[in-house]
Amino acid sequence: MLARAVACRPVRPGVCSIVMRVTLAALALALALPVAAEELFLPMVAQKQGLEGSWWNTEVWITNTTSTTGSYAIVFLPAGQANPEGLREEPIGEDLPPGATVYRDDLVPQGGSGALRLIASPGVLVFGRVFNSAGRGSVGEAKLALPRTAALRPGEVGHLLGLRRTPQFRTNLAFFNPSLEPGTVRVRLVGPAGEEVGEASYRVAPGESIQIDDALHGFGVSRGENLRAEVSGTVPLFAFGSVVDSRSGSPTLIPPLR
Repeated sequence: MLARAVACRPVRPGVCSIVMRVTLAALALALALPVAAEELFLPMVAQKQGLEGSWWNTEVWITNTTSTTGSYAIVFLPAGQANPEGLREEPIGEDLPPGATVYRDDLVPQGGSGALRLIASPGVLVFGRVFNSAGRGSVGEAKLALPRTAALRPGEVGHLLGLRRTPQFRTNLAFFNPSLEPGTVRVRLVGPAGEEVGEASYRVAPGESIQIDDALHGFGVSRGENLRAEVSGTVPLFAFGSVVDSRSGSPTLIPPLR
């Protein structure tokens, strides 16, 4: 409890107002209390070889927009496995000076893929890029660090538009479960005329990332354009599509529309 002095200030005969004077010690204690950090996620990150000779890399920028020293901490959650410990972990943060920006390209282990969990102090912003560096240059897609509240709610449907599979394009699908509960992801693929092309379900463990390369092939689509996927889960879910141009190796991120 904060130490304080209490006095009665007369307002009119028989009535007084209570005046609370916070002591200097109590004020110092209040200012010293830590401000709640924000939990963010960068789903679908990689540092590994992909289809058709692609090589995927991840780079992240972390900026402190405040006038005081901030902090950040990052936990890598490997794909294809449960990561409850990583979701519960309270990592030690690294200081970030006022106005400073840190560049990191070492957050995903070589040969790895999955998601990044970030714990950042208020005013610290995070931006990522996942890119293919197999060509003469590099081509990639922006990845925004998202709070848990941005995930699809259990039972909510997210629509992934503009999916295609042709000699030039292929579509990858990726899902991440940020919760401590196991669940199921349901994907319903819909054609241009609204016809159902196929349906599939995937089990997803706590903290697990799943990526399905050339996903439309699994639905029996040998060639198709203007397709749409309806994605929902029994747990909170981050869901994305990525349409990759085979000629350039360039990916286009497809976020879920609600």
